[in-house]
Amino acid sequence: MMAMNGPDFVVSLREVRILIDRLLQWKGFSAGRRPALTESALYSASLGLSGFEVLLDNIDALKIGIENHSLLNDSKTNLCLDAQGKHAWAVAEEISDLLTEMDRCNRESCVKVVNLAAPEELAVVGPLIQKHGLNAQIEILPSGTAVTHVVGPSASEKNELLRICHQGIPTKRELWFELFQASNAAQAPDTKLSRTHASTTNLAEDNTFVGLENSKESININTSLPNEENILKPVTKKGKEKC
Repeated sequence: MMAMNGPDFVVSLREVRILIDRLLQWKGFSAGRRPALTESALYSASLGLSGFEVLLDNIDALKIGIENHSLLNDSKTNLCLDAQGKHAWAVAEEISDLLTEMDRCNRESCVKVVNLAAPEELAVVGPLIQKHGLNAQIEILPSGTAVTHVVGPSASEKNELLRICHQGIPTKRELWFELFQASNAAQAPDTKLSRTHASTTNLAEDNTFVGLENSKESININTSLPNEENILKPVTKKGKEKC
């Protein structure tokens, strides 16, 4: 659930993932690409990088060169990945996997990344690689080249994903709802007709229920469509206050 924090919202991990995935779907990204891109965008917001403010711009920028395969040199001591002009979010998972493999093979875990768009966003590799029990450091050179390397095992108390789970991500109320409304474009319109299959009872076009004759469901079901006021209204039931 979203919680008020002064003038701002604090949004949960689940809400952010759903919103970003829907925006990517709306922009035409395939299902196979969306999970990795969603995690990169998530950590960009949680780390205070470009975050929600230019999320839509970054999603548009992701399309540039995303079909190009990254190129990797054959050096065992000076590994270099040519990103082929792709956005940092599009190669962050690749870098995380390369560093992890090198660490597991007891090799010097360092990868240089060139020809990269938005190189400062490659900082998302830090929290991405924590799922493998590692910490990574990312340095951006004046030329735009990124140098990434493993700096040791990760500590659970500094795990970014767990921090988001417990604390959420703060964002501006107006901005969140702007993105929320845009993400709805990935879904079928929410209408009375679209809800006729949502339960054991059917909602007819005249706003009456069909199938309640032998049902234990309450006749006082709210059939109004959700809006901003509905979303903000607390819905905690008695006995669930601590959930």
